[in-house]
Amino acid sequence: MKQLKVRIAGPEDAKQLGDWLCATKGNLFDPDILKAPTLTAVCSYSENGAVAYLPAQNVLVLESLAVKPGAAPIETGQAFRDLVKGMELIASQRQIREIMFMCEDENVIRVAEGHGFERIPYPLLRMKL
Repeated sequence: MKQLKVRIAGPEDAKQLGDWLCATKGNLFDPDILKAPTLTAVCSYSENGAVAYLPAQNVLVLESLAVKPGAAPIETGQAFRDLVKGMELIASQRQIREIMFMCEDENVIRVAEGHGFERIPYPLLRMKL
């Protein structure tokens, strides 16, 4: 089997990329990504043309919430809300349109959902570089 090559997708790939994103089952395609200012895509191709595309956008990942031991829940809820607002400013400055937050504490999740976060019912994978 001949090795495929990889290149950055260009404007000339936009229609094919969009068509293939819509046609590929199970890829969890979010049409909003096509409007993301940080959108970039990579194309895998052979001498016969494109084989597949992988679009990506920058997201802001909120790492771990650090709360003062013994702090009152009302105070920590307000602090979380304020911290997220600060992160929204950072995202705006970087032209990032999506914020991710991994959490398993149901109390924090309830507060997050009350401030615009939504649970995503899909496995989240990561690769540390």
